[in-house]
Amino acid sequence: MASREVLGFFKERKLNDRLLRKLKVLMIAVNGVLDDAEEKQIAKPAVEMWVNELKDAVYEADDLLDEISYEALRPEVEGGSQSSAIG
Repeated sequence: MASREVLGFFKERKLNDRLLRKLKVLMIAVNGVLDDAEEKQIAKPAVEMWVNELKDAVYEADDLLDEISYEALRPEVEGGSQSSAIG
């Protein structure tokens, strides 16, 4: 999750890399809770809606981190395609 590109993106924009580490720990914890809740939803059907909401939140967070990674890599990709078009 905390790839070199993501960390670079945060640092370039003077965003706190400590915040990124906290996010990584939080995502690990949430995934653990989600695993546990998925087992409990078998015995407690009311947990199913909560599990689905949590899954949606985790997917959105993953999408955000993917977007950050993309934005961090975009200048390299665009720069590479421009230099290959010139040469």
